[in-house]
Amino acid sequence: MPYNAIEYALSVNRFSTYRQAVITSFGHNCTVTTLRLYEWNAELSSRFFFPIHIYEVAIRNAISDAISGRYGSDWPTNTVFQNSLNHLDKQTLLAALRNGYQGVGKLLPEIKFVWFENMLTSRHDGRIWKPYITTIFPNAPTSMTPQEIRKALKDACYIIRKFRNRCGHHEPIFNSASLSDVYPHIRKSLHWRCATTSNWMDSKQSVSELLCKPVI
Repeated sequence: MPYNAIEYALSVNRFSTYRQAVITSFGHNCTVTTLRLYEWNAELSSRFFFPIHIYEVAIRNAISDAISGRYGSDWPTNTVFQNSLNHLDKQTLLAALRNGYQGVGKLLPEIKFVWFENMLTSRHDGRIWKPYITTIFPNAPTSMTPQEIRKALKDACYIIRKFRNRCGHHEPIFNSASLSDVYPHIRKSLHWRCATTSNWMDSKQSVSELLCKPVI
């Protein structure tokens, strides 16, 4: 395998993280293992996009449904809702509306996912989550309070979003502290929303299989 040519094409700096991980793990440099680790990392990133895709679409729809319960089906144009947002989230929503509002369904994909994550903060407990969270997430544990359910969803969302960004920017994920937690967070959050969709996603994903075959 022409390792040097591949390293040059993808950059020495990029490969250094993988090489150092191999040296730390085995006590010596090994170009073959370094390339295998790079391949494994890239393949794992690719496999994660399917469950992340299902998670993001389902969760943003769930949050939209919760907002609709309080502010109506055309909630993006509701000024009371707009004024309930912090400054940045309000400006994000208004900017999306100015791009040519054609209904909620068209708007949701245009807003960055961090906006939906921010809807899971305690700021919205009284207006949205206390009254509606058990309806929107019917499979959440009954032993948890609405605030606890919302916080668990928020914490998971933060981890998943940050991890998704690493995958999207082709960064190393093999050394991520949250690597083993990401898929369980996806599956749990989705199960709380819809068990059928969670089971379907789980039956189709191939992340778990590759995670069981680490290079180092």
